[in-house]
Amino acid sequence: MITVPTPIAIAGSGCVLASGWGVDSFWSAACESRSGIKPLRSLQFHSERVTAFGQIHYDDHQRCRQDLAKNLHRYCTPAVIWGVSAVRQALVEANLDPGADDLTYGLYCCQGGYTHPSLASYGELLHECRQDKGADMHHLARRILQERAQDPFLVLKSLSNILLGVVSLALKLECECNAYMQGVSGNLAALREACAALHSGRIDVAIIVGAGSELDALALSALVQAGTISANGSHTLRPFDVQGTGGIAGEGAAALVLRRREALGDEAQVLLQTMAAHVAINTLSLPDQQPDLLVCGGSGNPDKDRQLSHTLAQTGSAQITSGVPVTGLLSAAPSLADLILARCALLAQCVPPIAGLDQPVATNLSFVMGAAHSTKLNDCLVLNHDDNGFSAFYQLKYSDRASNA
Repeated sequence: MITVPTPIAIAGSGCVLASGWGVDSFWSAACESRSGIKPLRSLQFHSERVTAFGQIHYDDHQRCRQDLAKNLHRYCTPAVIWGVSAVRQALVEANLDPGADDLTYGLYCCQGGYTHPSLASYGELLHECRQDKGADMHHLARRILQERAQDPFLVLKSLSNILLGVVSLALKLECECNAYMQGVSGNLAALREACAALHSGRIDVAIIVGAGSELDALALSALVQAGTISANGSHTLRPFDVQGTGGIAGEGAAALVLRRREALGDEAQVLLQTMAAHVAINTLSLPDQQPDLLVCGGSGNPDKDRQLSHTLAQTGSAQITSGVPVTGLLSAAPSLADLILARCALLAQCVPPIAGLDQPVATNLSFVMGAAHSTKLNDCLVLNHDDNGFSAFYQLKYSDRASNA
């Protein structure tokens, strides 16, 4: 377990998720039990088994595109564009403008969805050359060999640090930076390094962003084979419910801006206190203090969620909620999205329900059902795990300096 020695506050957050553009959309959807999971739509492939997805709305994607310089679009997958937007949102909330202040920044990126650019690029080209009896091979050859229609930035888009590069260019950042893999482990590594840099004084502001998409036939097939998502045509993701039919993938981006608490004013803040990880969730060393709220993702598989409930019971949490049924299972930013949800709950002093939960797999746990409700919240535990078993947790504390004084 790592205790953050210097009080670190989440000064800003941003996201582009299936729930919509921005944190307000995500928070409203969670409080209203409004899922962003919809029938899967793609021009490149069709599936009768994987039929739903936590997909970014077209209008939200266009909004993000308009906020990015056109000369950078050529380097970007859709997820990278969402990542830039999420970072801009977080900086606006934190009232920061890189380059216009004397602050030193750090950038830590988690990227997912590496197969998407190639499949989308080839798929769009083949779709353009399609005829009634198949592809027009002469037209296809001319487009590739003479007109060079195949995306010349295909290799750049598939690099594991392209999110870092585009965010740096878009915001004109010259700073300490690191690129990490997707998932719970990538999010944890980025947050650990960000907190260490803030504590050492190397930086004044840490930007952490994760972005990715699994809207790709090859990626979805791999998730099915791994047992992460279902292939039974389900349209709803119901974690911790006995009627759950499996997981549903999602896409999007989430970003956090961290600062030392001492650099902020007297307004209420959410502090990141401790974090820890283990290769197996059932052996994770959980904190002794019983949190007021627990935010945890579920799989939608009743058997897996029932096993997970044994670990949740060890926390002694008064209330348990989840944002997974709103967004789908996120590849690149699972922990960041949960931290945003937890921060919203602490600042609003309100607990959102688990969307779609009717019959909990464990009746001895305080899963939040029905409607959102106001309550006194002092702290929150965020518990994440990947399907491979790797797990991590974060302790958050609500700090109202003015009232404490």
